[in-house]
Amino acid sequence: MEKKSIVILGATGSIGTQTLEVIRNLDDFYIGGIVFGKNINLARALIKEYKIENYFSPFFPNYKFSSLDEFLEKTKPDIVVSAIPGFDGMIATLKSIKYTKRLALATKESLVCAGPFVKKECKNYNTELIPIDSEHSAIFQLYDNFVEKIIITASGGAVRDKKISKLEKLSPKDILKHPVWNMGKRITVDSSTMVNKAFEVIEAYELFGTKNIDVYIHPTGTVHGAVLLKDGTIKIHFGYPDMKIPIAYSLTHPERKYSNPNWPKFDNKNFIFQEVDKEKYPAFFYGKSIMENLAKRIAFNAADEIAVERFLKDEIKFTKISEIIIETCEKIDGKVNSIEDIIEIDKLARDFASNYKV
Repeated sequence: MEKKSIVILGATGSIGTQTLEVIRNLDDFYIGGIVFGKNINLARALIKEYKIENYFSPFFPNYKFSSLDEFLEKTKPDIVVSAIPGFDGMIATLKSIKYTKRLALATKESLVCAGPFVKKECKNYNTELIPIDSEHSAIFQLYDNFVEKIIITASGGAVRDKKISKLEKLSPKDILKHPVWNMGKRITVDSSTMVNKAFEVIEAYELFGTKNIDVYIHPTGTVHGAVLLKDGTIKIHFGYPDMKIPIAYSLTHPERKYSNPNWPKFDNKNFIFQEVDKEKYPAFFYGKSIMENLAKRIAFNAADEIAVERFLKDEIKFTKISEIIIETCEKIDGKVNSIEDIIEIDKLARDFASNYKV
């Protein structure tokens, strides 16, 4: 069987580097190329280690390709793994769809800010959309037409076991100690505000077409998702929190070819679930409430990027992240008819969040 080519957008990030490791252990795939940002030293090391011939970065001199479009046009990958974080990742995702047969999607902003446009492009170009996020991969594997409700789980981040009265005093160093996952800085902060989980609710709404989505705090991260069926059955996806598993499945679906014989035990501690505290996680509940409002979703993402950046620079207290996000979204509304509208709303929201006085 002919090997399938994979292009990784965001190859130097956590998802990108893990995807490279996964590909090394799968015989049916090869690395058609990588795209990366400012982490030039790591990119050089990856290019050498994996013998990558095709690569592109706007921050790295490249004699082969002058743009992302040219890179994708020349490489024509069977699968694009979209893992560039932030708003730029959404733009890259949209550009990639027409060049590939399958979009393995990790970039949350793609569906949060442009879900209808991403789905329309995938339909127009007959491109499969397969989620990489562990929660969405779980639901994707469990889903059928008899589903009544979706349940996704959350870690609660570094503040899960903290008293609300203590949150204001937490430093970036405190918040970046994630209890379950090893991830980038922004997504780690987003786990503690549960903005990340609000993104995932919006993604699930776009992927599965239902608003009937519940979220529970689940400390061990071993249950990634569940579906409640109309006949009273509940199907649960249970396994260790290891991103290589959903990454591999996004590449090999509908088959399973990635071997990892490491299973969690059926202990009581692995099936603990708690309600999400509205007072501790106000941004999560706000994000869930704007699920159907695309303009506010765009603002939600933009304001979060700015607020998290301000927090990591010690410009604001942790508790002000949610305040900035909510106040920004309340100023933004309107219809979104084009990518240009998305870009304009994103800019307005960033300007407001950047200048918000705390």
